[in-house]
Amino acid sequence: MKYTLNLPTSFAVPCDITDTHLKLARELELKVLLWLLRHNGTRELSELADFLKKPEQELADALQVWVNRGVLKIAEPVALSATPPALSTKHLAPSTTPARPSQQQILTRIGEDDNLRALFAEADKLLGRTLGYDGQCTLLMLHDHHGLSCEVIPMLLHYAKQVGKTNTAYWQAVGSDWAQRGIATLEQAAEQIEQLNANFGLWNALKARTGIAAPRPTDKQHAMLRKWTSDWKFGLDMIVAAYDEAAERTGKVSFSYMNKVLENWHAAGITTPEQAAAEQAKFTQARKPKPKPGKQALQSDGFAPSFDLDAFEKSLL
Repeated sequence: MKYTLNLPTSFAVPCDITDTHLKLARELELKVLLWLLRHNGTRELSELADFLKKPEQELADALQVWVNRGVLKIAEPVALSATPPALSTKHLAPSTTPARPSQQQILTRIGEDDNLRALFAEADKLLGRTLGYDGQCTLLMLHDHHGLSCEVIPMLLHYAKQVGKTNTAYWQAVGSDWAQRGIATLEQAAEQIEQLNANFGLWNALKARTGIAAPRPTDKQHAMLRKWTSDWKFGLDMIVAAYDEAAERTGKVSFSYMNKVLENWHAAGITTPEQAAAEQAKFTQARKPKPKPGKQALQSDGFAPSFDLDAFEKSLL
């Protein structure tokens, strides 16, 4: 059976809404989005609340879901405005920590969404026990507030189990990070997990070459490792050289110091430990005190250091 519209007027709906987001959207989320698309101009949140007969905060939460998914963006003026495909809205007052759904809200969502119900069942199987309220709440917020799909979240859960992190705080931290960096597809999630696994391999190799004792990197250290290897293209030898430099100058393991050293080497185009040693030798020579008058002057090659590690050391200490 085929259907066709029997209406006198219409308005545009971006294809991405139906192709990507329709299957994930709840009823109220679709209503607020359609209202924005219909009123292509400036509207107040109070007008939307009056039209739908809903509290403004409830509508703001529904709009925030579209902000998290990149469909809406916060913009001036203080009003609601829709300009497909990039809608603009203000006056939402979104909370950085959204309210946790009640048990009844969770049950309602499970009842109306087969994908969520399957997600919770898979999480139960993965943990070997019932997920419970805290776990259900975390997964629902990752889906509804952060916009992660029911296909991506299981990949996160399997990775968390692989590294021995089955607590909900870890799920929330990693899921929020993925959402902020736009990891929305299975391919992107797979690439992220591959990067995280590479970080663990690098971490184990770094432990074998240095005095690092921690069994795994922290989230902040994960981010640094990703930047050093993916963005700056440094290998293990250069990271170990930065570790040695930090240990020599600070007497301890300092990832902040290592990050600064590698940042300076990257800016100077230094790609091997030999180049780093040569640069440091030049820098040390350039910092030698000038001879007193009457004594033979030292020859200078005109070297100007590209960075000052001593100055950075003082700023850390």
